[in-house]
Amino acid sequence: MHGYPPIDSDDRQEGRVEYLNPLGYVAGGDLDYRKRPRPRPMKKAIKSTWLAYLCWLVGGWCCLHLLYLRRDRQALVWYTTFFGYAGIGILRDFFRLPEYVRDVNESDHYLEQLMVKMRRYSKPPFSLVRFVGQILTGNSWSFLLGAAVPREPVLGVSLMPLIHLAPVGAALAVWNIGNIGRERGGLKWAVLGAVCVVPVSFLHPPVTNISALTSAILFNWRGKEWRRTPQPNAHVCKRVGGLAVCGLLFMGLWASHFYFNATVTDKNGEVIKLRDAAKNFLNSPMFLEFKRNFGVLYNNTREYGWKTAWMNFIELLDPRGEMHALKVLGLKKGTSQEAIKAAYKELAREWHPDKHREGKEEAHARFVEIQAAYERLSAIKNQRKLRNKLEEER
Repeated sequence: MHGYPPIDSDDRQEGRVEYLNPLGYVAGGDLDYRKRPRPRPMKKAIKSTWLAYLCWLVGGWCCLHLLYLRRDRQALVWYTTFFGYAGIGILRDFFRLPEYVRDVNESDHYLEQLMVKMRRYSKPPFSLVRFVGQILTGNSWSFLLGAAVPREPVLGVSLMPLIHLAPVGAALAVWNIGNIGRERGGLKWAVLGAVCVVPVSFLHPPVTNISALTSAILFNWRGKEWRRTPQPNAHVCKRVGGLAVCGLLFMGLWASHFYFNATVTDKNGEVIKLRDAAKNFLNSPMFLEFKRNFGVLYNNTREYGWKTAWMNFIELLDPRGEMHALKVLGLKKGTSQEAIKAAYKELAREWHPDKHREGKEEAHARFVEIQAAYERLSAIKNQRKLRNKLEEER
């Protein structure tokens, strides 16, 4: 009878069918699968190791190799930890890519090894790398969540109590890393491990810093188990959309931190809000000068083309130091050598160190700068005069 497994005994007694073929068609009677076209089995996409390495080489900085191998959770961790802690995680992926490919392809050898581990251990064994990653990522996510809470009232409402929910960020990180690969676990154990420190944090806020540690311990102790079925192969649009939502969420948290809480300290020790410092920077002489020069380059590009604009750009970079020297002497471009000499003598008399009893060091630095500017302009004038003379002789 073709060796197919028998089906229900009631059907066999009524004579409707006898055996079931491997593809699901009922054999016997008017449903004989040999008289009907057999359906084509769904082909599983096989990932290539060489293509995975190519993705790592070309787009490793954006975790393209992990997206190709459907390891979206791991990619999210690398995105939120500065490319895997300054690239260390992405570099580690280079040596793990063959294993990742065997995992996603469900190769026979890989599944045999996995079954041996499952029979030997009732739950996944302890992994120091994964445990440390849970703690480090949990601390960073928890810090970001706490840093994003505004320290000032928003629309008259104080949001400071939300800072005690920062351990939730640690729980999400621990749970996300705990569900990478062939391991899985429930979110509740990670959350319980993290929020157990919240009551104490009301009395001593620094206790919140250990929420990632307690969450990782409880998750690995009670919540971790084997993933016995492969992760569902979601559509690429759904995967990219999920990562995009997570990215926008993290960007929003960083934006809240920089806008409400980030500060800078000037040389006098005064603390200034970063948003106020940025607003003042846009009105600073340096930025206005940069904006003016950029406008000049843009107009030159439109009117005269890229070649002229490039030459003007090189000139704005002041490779010879001429523009800086003219600025030190308070002169404009095209000034004659006599005017340069006169300006130098006047400024040198004004800033001579012997005439300054107070601020002698500042006067000396200014005097040296004036002298260097005069020498620079004189050398440039002499070079141009010599070059013009040689061109006339030709």
